[in-house]
Amino acid sequence: MERRINILILVLIILTVTFVIYTNLPLSKEVIPARFILGEKTGFDLTPGELSFGSIEKDHGATRDILISNNFEDPIKITIKSRGEVSNNLIVSENNFRLNPSESRNVTFSISTKGLTEFKEYSGEVIIISRRV
Repeated sequence: MERRINILILVLIILTVTFVIYTNLPLSKEVIPARFILGEKTGFDLTPGELSFGSIEKDHGATRDILISNNFEDPIKITIKSRGEVSNNLIVSENNFRLNPSESRNVTFSISTKGLTEFKEYSGEVIIISRRV
């Protein structure tokens, strides 16, 4: 009898762990190069496939929008992360939000150059992760 209970507990643990792993695995993960130049003049860069802000003057800013869509059959949660030199200066209008099937949302990414003094290119990545709700 005790052995059956132990086996039942083990099966329940395995099922729980499998469920937790399954629901936390990303459905998709988009890595988008991001960059801007701290410069003496403002300049635009509309390179497709990148989150490029061009050249921005000291103590100024720039914005770019990305349309995020749910092409899955179930609701998803969108999480946005950044890494690299752009991370400290990047502001995202919305994060950790839910999208229903076929729903889209426009997310604004802003860069502020406040506090930066070195005229150079700052680069990094924006990661957009979709998970099941």
